[in-house]
Amino acid sequence: MALPLKRFKGSSEEVKALSSWLELMVWRKPAMDIDGGVGQAKKLRARPASSHPRTLVCHDMKGGYLDDRFVSGTNNKDAYRFYHWSGVDTFVYFSHHLVTIPPLGWINAAHLHGVTVLGTFITEWEAGSAVCKKLLASEETVALAVRQLVCIANHHGFEGWLINIENEVPIEKIPLMLKFVEDLTKAMRKRETDKETENAGEDKVKEDNDNCHRVIWYDSVTENGELKWQNALNSQNYAFFDACDGIFLNYTWTEDHLDHSRKAAGGRHRDVFVGLDIFGRNFYAGGKYDTWKALEVVRKHDLSAAIFAPGWTHETQPDFMEAERRLWGSLAPFLTHRGIQDLPFTTSFCQGSGEYFFCKGKMEREGPWHNLSLQHLQPLWSQVSRHT
Repeated sequence: MALPLKRFKGSSEEVKALSSWLELMVWRKPAMDIDGGVGQAKKLRARPASSHPRTLVCHDMKGGYLDDRFVSGTNNKDAYRFYHWSGVDTFVYFSHHLVTIPPLGWINAAHLHGVTVLGTFITEWEAGSAVCKKLLASEETVALAVRQLVCIANHHGFEGWLINIENEVPIEKIPLMLKFVEDLTKAMRKRETDKETENAGEDKVKEDNDNCHRVIWYDSVTENGELKWQNALNSQNYAFFDACDGIFLNYTWTEDHLDHSRKAAGGRHRDVFVGLDIFGRNFYAGGKYDTWKALEVVRKHDLSAAIFAPGWTHETQPDFMEAERRLWGSLAPFLTHRGIQDLPFTTSFCQGSGEYFFCKGKMEREGPWHNLSLQHLQPLWSQVSRHT
């Protein structure tokens, strides 16, 4: 059944971020699921095997919450959409609000393709320091924050969080910051295990938990509390890596950084996500259509990748579809592509937008529309290199 496609202007029909500590503390699950609800799409593709490096996509586009924030979609058929899911394991919705809640359309589209979804918890600069002061006031405030973040993920139906602390933290508060990261990781794992146990055997639940990243730390603050990006996994940030499911490295790395990270991670080297900035800001080989050169190097070291701001194709290029083909065609040879695990299945390969809306050959709505919740299963994208 098609979802209504009318663009509602009421706040109850939009997914919104939380911008302050107070908003996080007072958040409560609504009495009715009208502000984002819970993603209902069935996961149809197996999660990645631990024998392969992973690929994370981090969506950062003009501050986020554009047309995608509307639960029932919009009439802007040209709004950004993503459809290269076959080579992606984890999707992060990123913004510069304190708590970034992924919009429902992204959750549904990702889950349809078996992709794990993370929101973002970020503190930045002076305002971030003030939030951290409240967060790290005591073990009780840490526990409250963990509880709220887990409840938010439960309500909206996504799997976890990217933790991005981009302000200095007093060194005496680092043990509480580590506790926050570790407790949130344990809570998200337990939350997912409890849910999955209802429909799966213990062996399958253990396998899924081993292969899913629910809390990832961004390479920013060190164990001494300094805001000092390392561009590698090393002794300055290893404790945070050890407390959660993985680390997202900053972008200005060199091959020496990758080599050091591979050695420092040991058997967990595929939990190291090397940042790749599509915009190419102070980044290896300049990003853009040459991002594949950086990804090739990352894979040479058998590390995972975090592809940041793929919306570059929509924001800067004159032909979005051609830009997508060119960018993802060049990256495809270095991705692990996976397809459907459950039969039978049906798809029209709809990307979640169009000039008219049809259901079973009958036009149900005239006029342009965009709704990622209505995206159908997308094809496996070719692994033939396209570096042109």
